[in-house]
Amino acid sequence: MQNLKLTIEYDGTAYHGWQVQPGLPTVQGVIEETVKRISGEEVRVIGAGRTDAGVHALGQVANFRTGKALAPEIWRRALNGLLPPDIVAQHVEAAPEDFDARRSAREKTYRYVILNGPVPSGLDRQWVLHVPEPLDPAAMAEGAALLIGEHDFSAFRAADDHPPDPVRSVTEARFETAGRRLHFVTTANGFLKHMIRIIVGTLLDVGRGKREPPDVQRVLLSRDRQSAGRTAPPHGLCLLRVRY
Repeated sequence: MQNLKLTIEYDGTAYHGWQVQPGLPTVQGVIEETVKRISGEEVRVIGAGRTDAGVHALGQVANFRTGKALAPEIWRRALNGLLPPDIVAQHVEAAPEDFDARRSAREKTYRYVILNGPVPSGLDRQWVLHVPEPLDPAAMAEGAALLIGEHDFSAFRAADDHPPDPVRSVTEARFETAGRRLHFVTTANGFLKHMIRIIVGTLLDVGRGKREPPDVQRVLLSRDRQSAGRTAPPHGLCLLRVRY
């Protein structure tokens, strides 16, 4: 029995998120079915992050255990030969027996891309959020910086999310400008359900002048979801990498 670690890239547009849901196409479900076609085994593929419907990944990490005696490179070629074109196994490697893609993860980095300008993109519409009105990137960056540190992020979690501990440690929350695109990059030891998308929605209020940058800290301290902004759409979000 070997434990295989996968690094996966996928376009989440056609999927109802990572996690298996009965009767719905999911990334985890497709990979598990593909493994079954290769090995004949019913396996559970464990992902580092349970990305929402429509969210993408450049560096999702997963693992599964198999009794099929194939080298990792053979596994990579076999998976990519059978997976749909919007899911790609970039790397497959042998992992220690105790490696668990979710529990072993130390930090995850996500990127949310905003296309800011009057004209949308025909090519990138499934990967960026188009915001036609002018934004103030400096104010948004100032507000984002207030999120760095260890905090209770209850104000930035979905209403139906009830984790035993809503405290997370954010080590990076910054904006990069690339032409008309604003890239919000954030790294933390974990994220609550919809946390990044609610943060982006709140920072968009700052960028539009509806809130001041210090308001972000006030929202954080309130621990009240109703005080934060709207949840930004999922298609601008991408899981970049997972650190172990």
